[in-house]
Amino acid sequence: MKIPPKYRLTRKISALLAQIEANKEVIDNAEIPLEVEENIRRESLLGSALFSARIEGNTLTRGEVSSFSDLSSRDKKRREIANLHRAISFVLERANSGKSIACRDILLLHRMAMKNILARQFSGKFRTGHEGVFDSQGNIIYHSPPPGMIRDLTDQLLKFAGSRREEFVPVRAVLTHLVLEYIHPFVDGSGRVGRLLQLDILNRGGYGMKGLVVVEELIDKNRQAYYRAIENGINRGDATEFIELMLSFLAESSATARNLIREKQKNYSPLDLLPPRRREIVEIIRDQRMVSLDFLHRRFLKVSPRLLSYDLKKLREEGYLSKIGKTRGALYTVKYRL
Repeated sequence: MKIPPKYRLTRKISALLAQIEANKEVIDNAEIPLEVEENIRRESLLGSALFSARIEGNTLTRGEVSSFSDLSSRDKKRREIANLHRAISFVLERANSGKSIACRDILLLHRMAMKNILARQFSGKFRTGHEGVFDSQGNIIYHSPPPGMIRDLTDQLLKFAGSRREEFVPVRAVLTHLVLEYIHPFVDGSGRVGRLLQLDILNRGGYGMKGLVVVEELIDKNRQAYYRAIENGINRGDATEFIELMLSFLAESSATARNLIREKQKNYSPLDLLPPRRREIVEIIRDQRMVSLDFLHRRFLKVSPRLLSYDLKKLREEGYLSKIGKTRGALYTVKYRL
């Protein structure tokens, strides 16, 4: 495969680029309370991490990982999502670093994504053996380049990723994703790093869209099409199909974020202003009608009673909760206006 691979600028690609650009303008310029935007971003980051893990076979669902407190676990599946969450957050935070992406950054992303998932001798290191790329059913897609070529191919790819040889940033990001899949530089985790690298290029190029866009959910829902487009792009040396597919995901997910922002501009709940754990506390109390501190501690085992008490105190001061009693056995209820 050439770096970058060839593609045809089809009408579909042109239309998708226009849609993405329009959605980006709305997202970047929309004015909503900072707290509301931050909560949307938290949910989006959690979704991106969850679905990126699901693409690779993690079976946890959105219902099973509904909040950040669910990531605090020694369970391998949750640890995998927590790793990806940290890596995605890291990528989004370095948009204005001013430095080009280097091989060490690729290795760092892999190390972050695979921490305590992959053995240390493989984590953050290029593979030293021959590997193949498989689809979600375990079928071989193609045999990856020999290990002796990985560093040179990765250097070529990053040189392209940091240049303006491709004028359309979303296309450049997608092409970089595809080529990393072709290089398949790691024993495991190349797919995760490919998607992180795509996000990194989008973010550095001004298309991060405030971290509100969850492309991974659409990839997860269309895994077979995703793997088929990778296979065809690599085997045919033509990235058109992969670009069309990935841009369609980016257009749809950015439209979802745009519509959510527009909805929040018109109408948002007082709960939308709360940090995630406090919002979850209010929602639990609303569902149960009346709860004690001990009850909440059983729901938030990783959070100290002292910190939960502080959360409850702040929620009372801000008018979300009422307290009945003064001892440790005091009960909390949600105020009627909520």
